[in-house]
Amino acid sequence: MTVSLEDARRIIAAGERYAIHLGQPVNIAVVDYAGILVAHVRMGNARLQTADISVDRACAARVSAAPARLVSHTGGEGGPAVAGDEGYGGWERPPAEPGAGLTGALPLRRDGTIVGAVGVSGGPAPLDEAIARAAAAAF
Repeated sequence: MTVSLEDARRIIAAGERYAIHLGQPVNIAVVDYAGILVAHVRMGNARLQTADISVDRACAARVSAAPARLVSHTGGEGGPAVAGDEGYGGWERPPAEPGAGLTGALPLRRDGTIVGAVGVSGGPAPLDEAIARAAAAAF
């Protein structure tokens, strides 16, 4: 399961409508389950330097929403892994609260599963956040 191009277009259109309503031109990016860009739009008069930021925010929202994964959970003879075992991998990354510390970016869920993310950049943080929420609501 992931975000389709059709989904991304709908998400971006909703974000654009709300950005127009607020009078704030922005960049809106949608990434899929793997954090790969599906679609991006730079609204007229949106600041050029914020285009990459919207993509980075979407990718960060996707990564932060992924559950931490134990790389290897079995030890040498099939027992529990312990530090020093050849099969011990530990945590791939530490657990994090989904979206913690991100502004203007939200993970996208389908049936409770993270399937992508949306990122917005170009305005003040509260407006970026509001536009991202409006965009995500269209999913």
